Amino acid sequence: MVGSLRIGRILGIPIEVHYTWIIVFGLITNTLATSYLSNYTLYTSPYVNWIIGAIASLIFFVCVAMHEIMHSYTAIKLGLKIRRITLFMFGGIAEIEGEPKSARDELFISIMGPVTSALLALVFFLFSRFPFNPLSPIGGAILYLYRVNLILAGFNLIPAFPLDGGRVLRAILWMSLKNYRKATRISTGIGMTFATMIMFLGFYILLFGQFITGLWFIFIGWFLSQGAMSGEREVDIREAFTDARVKDLMSKEVQSVPPNINIEDLVLNYFLSYRYVAFPVMWGDNILGIVTLNDIRKIPREEWKNYTVRDIMTPMSSDLTITPEESAFDAFLKINKGSVGRLLVVEEDKLIGIISKTDLIRFLQIKSMISS
Repeated sequence: MVGSLRIGRILGIPIEVHYTWIIVFGLITNTLATSYLSNYTLYTSPYVNWIIGAIASLIFFVCVAMHEIMHSYTAIKLGLKIRRITLFMFGGIAEIEGEPKSARDELFISIMGPVTSALLALVFFLFSRFPFNPLSPIGGAILYLYRVNLILAGFNLIPAFPLDGGRVLRAILWMSLKNYRKATRISTGIGMTFATMIMFLGFYILLFGQFITGLWFIFIGWFLSQGAMSGEREVDIREAFTDARVKDLMSKEVQSVPPNINIEDLVLNYFLSYRYVAFPVMWGDNILGIVTLNDIRKIPREEWKNYTVRDIMTPMSSDLTITPEESAFDAFLKINKGSVGRLLVVEEDKLIGIISKTDLIRFLQIKSMISS
């Protein structure tokens, strides 16, 4: 996700924090320190509440991360790959590559997050039963963590896509209807209705002068509506790509460039001559990476003679390649998650073609025109 900072890995999964997380961290810390914990404290110094509030905020985001990690762990056990987990303004998101192979798999993946939050709520509830002084800010913070995890579990179980409950509903409908697309349409329809209600509630709250609370509801409703529309759009795209393979849509005539020429030669002899926007970089039969017009734009014009293709290219990685037998939909997802806008089609370590986002979009447009 753009604007995210990687802070580490868990189970081999990159964990990132989006800049909007800082906003929520500050809001939660401020609420705890100035409102919630002030009802429990015996201390005259406000700094104690601020410190405990900040620690409780950090623990809450660890709980959110655990919620997403359990989604991811279950998905990995079911044969899916996790690109990363990002903590941001509205909680967290685990980016799963591909879709569950069955309704049963989706049910297990979706339910594990709320179950984890419910178990964490139980743990904090048990801690809150310890004999803390009833006016202790530590006891108040633990009680807060119990309540917020319980709310997180309950909110996510609402049967409105893209919430976990909406995915659970889709899995159940998928099982009963035997139709993934229809199950998605029903669950996303419920999700859109719920999101609209949340936004109307936010506007209603604004009328009574609760500006921050109203805006918060509006933002949450907007975020949920975007997720619901994205889910339905993804199903439509998946259906359009049914039976289409990478080998069917790729360009087979591929012009490569060597890594040792300078940028000026690259522009004159390749970009202007062939009028492509990207070229594979090869040395003999070895694929080294890919170079694009965007890579050139990063270098000042007067410096072109001082840089070679090797200096500016995107090095070879699994994110840049795909096999000819993979589905066009998988290529579409992979290209959208990358920054290059195309993939190198490789078979037995040999470059046999290239597929771009333009190729895929053109195919979608033709399918759309034929269907309309």
